[in-house]
Amino acid sequence: MNVIIIGAGIVGSTIAGVLSPTHNILMIESDAQRADIVRSAFNVSMLQDNGINPRVIEEAITRHSADIIIAATPYDENNLFACIVAKRAKNRIRTVARVRNPDFILAGGDGRYFGADDIISPELTAAKKLAALTLTENAVDHDELEAFGLVAVVFRVSDKLIGKTAADLHIPNDCVIASVCRDGSVMMYKRSTVIRAGDLLCVIGTQSAISDMNDMIGYPRKTKDIIVIGGGIFGSNIAKILEKKKKYIKLIEKDHERCRRLSEEMNNVLVINADGIDPDILRTENAGRADVVVFATESDEKNLLGCLVSRDMGALKVVSRYSDRKYEDVFAVIGIKTIVGYHRLIANEITKTLISDKRTLMRMNHDNELIVSVSIDENSKIKGELLGNVQFPEGVCAVCIIRSGEPIFPRLDTRIEENDDLLLYTYEAKMHRIEKTLGIRITEV
Repeated sequence: MNVIIIGAGIVGSTIAGVLSPTHNILMIESDAQRADIVRSAFNVSMLQDNGINPRVIEEAITRHSADIIIAATPYDENNLFACIVAKRAKNRIRTVARVRNPDFILAGGDGRYFGADDIISPELTAAKKLAALTLTENAVDHDELEAFGLVAVVFRVSDKLIGKTAADLHIPNDCVIASVCRDGSVMMYKRSTVIRAGDLLCVIGTQSAISDMNDMIGYPRKTKDIIVIGGGIFGSNIAKILEKKKKYIKLIEKDHERCRRLSEEMNNVLVINADGIDPDILRTENAGRADVVVFATESDEKNLLGCLVSRDMGALKVVSRYSDRKYEDVFAVIGIKTIVGYHRLIANEITKTLISDKRTLMRMNHDNELIVSVSIDENSKIKGELLGNVQFPEGVCAVCIIRSGEPIFPRLDTRIEENDDLLLYTYEAKMHRIEKTLGIRITEV
C-alpha cells in the first residue's frame, strides 16, 4: 500500500517503523531535525513541509497515489482536519487520525467517526492498560484481543508455584499458558516445564479465567488503595476507569487549575494539588502503604524516579508509563517490570486498524513475539485434522479456536473445522513455515 504519514514525532516515527518494511511510505514533517532522523532510520520518502496545509496534502496524495493517510501530529484538531481535507481530495482514500483527547472522538449511530475513517489513541489505550495492570495484582503485562473477547496477560509467579509443573497446577479452564520468560529469554511452555523463581508466565484466556489464574497464583492482599501520580490525559483517564471499580483512589497533580477541573469531573477520587514525585509528598500520602502507585506523568525521568522512591517506601506494586524506548531497558535494569511503553501500543493500534480482525497480528513484549489469528478455509491443509496430529513449526503453539464466535481451548483430540479462527502464539517463528503448515497466507502489516 501507498501510505502517507503526517508528523514524524514519537507516534509518526513508530508507525513508520512498523509499516515501512512492507509498504511504500511518504512522511510529511516540517521540522528539519525530525525529518532527518526518521529519514535515516527508516526506508521512507520524506516531504519537509506543513502537513496540515490543504495544498500540501492534496499534492502529496496525487504524487504518492496514496491509499491511506495517517495524521499523527500532537494536535487532535489538526489530525482530524487533515483527514477531512484528504477525503475531499480523494474520496476513496482511507483516513486514520491520532487522537489524544476523548472529547474529540465522536462516533455516529452507524459506528463511523467524525472526521476520519479510523481513530488511533495510544493515550487512551495506555490508560486502559495501566488500569488493568493496577487491578490485576500479579500482572506485569496486559493486552486485550478485542476481536475475540480474550486477554493476554504476563504474570509474575508466587513462591507457591516454584518447583511445580503444569501437571501440579490447577490452571483454570478457558485459559492456557503459552510461554515462560526466564532471565530475559522466552521459551514455549510445556507440561514438563518446571517453574522457577523469577519466571514470568504468558497466559491467554477469557477475562474470567485470567482473574481465576491471578487468584490461583495468590497475592498478599486485594488491591483497594491506589495512588495515581499525574492528572494529564493518562492519569485522568486511569483514575476515571478505576473510579468505576469502587476503589479508594488518590490522584496527585501539580497544576492547580487542572486539579480544580478534575475534582469537578470525578466524585469518588481524592484529587490532591501537589508534586507527586516529591519524596516528602509521597511519604505524606502514605505511598509506602498503598497497594499500587501508578506513575502517569509526561516525564519518563520523573516516572522512573517516582517508581524507585515508592518501591523503597514499601508500596506493594508500582506501575509506570514511558514514551522514550530507551527507558525500557532502564526500568528493566532497576527491576521495575510493570511498565507500559508507547512504541508497542502504537504498533498494535496501527496493526489492528490496518488489517482485518480475522488476521489480527499483535506484537507482544519481546521482539518476534506475536499472537496471530488465521481463518481456516476449505483449502487449508489442517481442515479436519486433530490438533495433536498437526506438526507446528518450532516456536508456535495453538492456544485457542474461535468457533461460531465462542472460544474453545483445544486439547490434542480437538478437530479443526472449516471457518474456525485459529489463534497462534509464536516466538521467533518463521512466518513462511507457519503458512506452509496451515496452507494459508498470513497478512502482515
